[in-house]
Amino acid sequence: MFGKVHSSIKSVRLVTSPDSVYFYTLHKCASGLFSDYVLKNVRGLRLMDYADRFYKGDPVECVTFKEKGFIYGPIRLSTGPPTVIYSRFVEPASDIDFIRDKIAIFLIRDPRDILVSSYYSFGYTHEFSTVKEIEEQQRKTRELVLCKTIDAFALEAANATLNHFHTIDRLSQACNRGIVLKYEDMIDNWEKFSSGLTKYLNIGRKTLRHTYKRSRPLENESETGFRRSGKPGAYKDKLLTSTVDALNIIFAPVLTRFHYESSDRSPATVPNYTCR
Repeated sequence: MFGKVHSSIKSVRLVTSPDSVYFYTLHKCASGLFSDYVLKNVRGLRLMDYADRFYKGDPVECVTFKEKGFIYGPIRLSTGPPTVIYSRFVEPASDIDFIRDKIAIFLIRDPRDILVSSYYSFGYTHEFSTVKEIEEQQRKTRELVLCKTIDAFALEAANATLNHFHTIDRLSQACNRGIVLKYEDMIDNWEKFSSGLTKYLNIGRKTLRHTYKRSRPLENESETGFRRSGKPGAYKDKLLTSTVDALNIIFAPVLTRFHYESSDRSPATVPNYTCR
């Protein structure tokens, strides 16, 4: 009798879904890799990528968050209004009270590298959505970026990026079961990164191996490809010394909070004032 009861309890445990997990990040933090591959291969959790569904124009009648069995994301906190992705997905998922009892992973990257990568992506390489509303906003952004130097863009976009990091900081501190992962560790300290990634996610060795391979920086930089390089510290070669100095001041709280260095740089010294 006891054996049958014990067997029944064990079988119930085996079919019980794990708690849902929320994957937060920003644009240009390898979120595409996690959307297209990593999060789809988490054991025991079904990926619900609302942002991708909205972006592709798939019908979404109701955005819901289930307590168990799902991984939601990537939730790109750099997505802003007035897009439907923000109002229906990002905004409700970025409330402090919402995240307190959730399991959450926060993937970040050096904000100075985010700015450099954003310049090339938003200005040159990122494909347009087939959804008219989103496409129109993307084209407006591209027109604005194309008429700026990379230094001008970085300085103008710095405060918005700073606010995105403040949001991540608030959410990560409010979350009782959360972890902050760094893009740089994915590249330069894989053991540390993979250990953090699998703290709340059941990811097999094969998926981890493929993630490692897919995340390696390109040998030769491509300014016209969707993936330009991926090497940490690119801002040192792309931005002027004066720009880096200004960004170090703007991002000082973030660089300290998330342990990013603010010196030892060798940035470009020749400005480009051409409106492209």
